[in-house]
Amino acid sequence: MSRGGLRQLLRCPAGKYDPEEKRQHEHTRRLDHIGVALLFVLYVALLHALEVDLPVPEAPCLVSAAQLAVATLAVFNLYVEIYVLPRGTKEADDDFLVTYGPFGRWIYLTHQTIGALALHAATSAVAPFVGRRLVVGTYAASPVVGAFGVFVTVQYFNLVFSHPDHQRQCQVWAARGVRFGFIDCLRHSLPIIVAIFDIVLKHQQTLHVAMPSAVGLIRLHLLYVTIFLGVIHLNHQITGRWPYGFMKDLGLSFTRWLVFLIVQGSILSMCGLALSGLASLSLW
Repeated sequence: MSRGGLRQLLRCPAGKYDPEEKRQHEHTRRLDHIGVALLFVLYVALLHALEVDLPVPEAPCLVSAAQLAVATLAVFNLYVEIYVLPRGTKEADDDFLVTYGPFGRWIYLTHQTIGALALHAATSAVAPFVGRRLVVGTYAASPVVGAFGVFVTVQYFNLVFSHPDHQRQCQVWAARGVRFGFIDCLRHSLPIIVAIFDIVLKHQQTLHVAMPSAVGLIRLHLLYVTIFLGVIHLNHQITGRWPYGFMKDLGLSFTRWLVFLIVQGSILSMCGLALSGLASLSLW
């Protein structure tokens, strides 16, 4: 890769934008910062609300160092998501308009997942220095949050990567000198790596006790998908746009959306169950 390509992982090239595009950028940037703060408060509050208190042995130094490295990778991906990924342009009108709604770029599951994984991984790394209850909370959350990381990576390459709308968006940014395709692949590839290492670097016995049951995971993930699709429809009512090109094929058919909910909820649950099974391969 060229040196210029590597630089784009630290800073997106400045572009020429009209006043309306600049207003949209400020709108999404403000919602990005508010969303991260709210997500952090919600995450910590949920962990403290858990009534699970288990003894957790002190992690070996190498494991702690590896957890810190994973957290750094997850936070770097959040940095790329918020400060490197180019913001909307009218040339990519679907993306421009759908993120001009009340949820900004949080309407994208990838945006939510990268933010949640960064907060989860960072909390997992520092929790041993804060308190045992917080540590156990991160153990319970690992397969729940990690499932989204696996899901986002798998479904990006399955549904989005080769879709004509996504290819057109890559071409729009390539004409502006932005390696959007590379940045997009990177930010979608890192979540599954963070999710897997987050599991295998936790204490095996504690993880097995703290994790939700299989039924609990399925319920949580189906509930989330139901709420998320409701938010997507609300945003569509406001902006007139869907966040993903393949959703245009679903239209407003209740049956198609119901099938989509069941299928995607099932895949997400399978990702969580797979991570739960991976706990048996924990390194300590």
